[in-house]
Amino acid sequence: MATLAIRPPIDGGLSLCPVAFFTGFACPGCGMTRAVSHLLHGEVATAVTLHPLVIPILAVGAVLWVWFLLWRLGRLRPIGRGAFNAIIASSAVALVTVWVTRLASGTLPPV
Repeated sequence: MATLAIRPPIDGGLSLCPVAFFTGFACPGCGMTRAVSHLLHGEVATAVTLHPLVIPILAVGAVLWVWFLLWRLGRLRPIGRGAFNAIIASSAVALVTVWVTRLASGTLPPV
């Protein structure tokens, strides 16, 4: 993550996504790394164009990370298995929904 903040965003080049490599289509997460890089450089519009879920996914990740740290410090209970599974499942549904919508509209990021 620190590398994404230090280096300027790179929008061209070889994709490291195995789904994109074998199918020629972007996967549900394709564009997320470039979107995070642009977001860390203050380019919010470009980041959201590359992946519309970049901000919500990062927000969920940040909340889970803070919860984990507070749990390790003994300040909070661990997240229940059901709640954690619901967070993961809803994130996956959101990613696939956005992917299908972008696939249907022809707005998937280039691979």
